[in-house]
Amino acid sequence: MAINKLLAGERCLIQTVDKKIVLTTHRLIKISFSWLFPRKDAVMLEDIVTWEIKESGKALYLGLSIAMALAACYNEALVLFSGFFLTLYLMMRYRKIHIRTHDAVLVLPLDVVDESSMNVLIDTVRVAQRERLEQLKNSQTVLA
Repeated sequence: MAINKLLAGERCLIQTVDKKIVLTTHRLIKISFSWLFPRKDAVMLEDIVTWEIKESGKALYLGLSIAMALAACYNEALVLFSGFFLTLYLMMRYRKIHIRTHDAVLVLPLDVVDESSMNVLIDTVRVAQRERLEQLKNSQTVLA
C-alpha cells in the first residue's frame, strides 16, 4: 500500500495503479514527488464541499503568446513565437478534478485517465463520503 500511516480504524478502499491517488475510509490522498521527498496532500471525506472538472493549462504560455502578439506590432517575426506559445498552451491543457473544502483545494491530475474511469473514481469517493458521514453521525448519537 502507498501509505505508511493510517488513522485509527481507517482502511484503504482503492488506489490508482501508479499509487498517486489513494481513497481510504476517512481521506482522499494525493501523493506527489518533488525532488526526492514525497508530498502527501489529504482531504478528509467529510470536509469535501464541491467537485469541479476543469481543463487547466500553464498560464505562462498563454501570457507569452499574448506578449509576443503585442510585440508583433514592432517586428512581424514575433508572430511565429506567438503561435508557438499558443500551441504549447493548447497542448499542455489537461483535465483535472478540483476538490474544494472550506479552506483548501485539492487538485487531482488526471492526465491519463479516461472519462469512464474518472466517473468511477468520483462515484466511489461519493459513496465513501456518504458512508463516512453516516459513521460520524452514528458515533455522535452514541456519545450523546
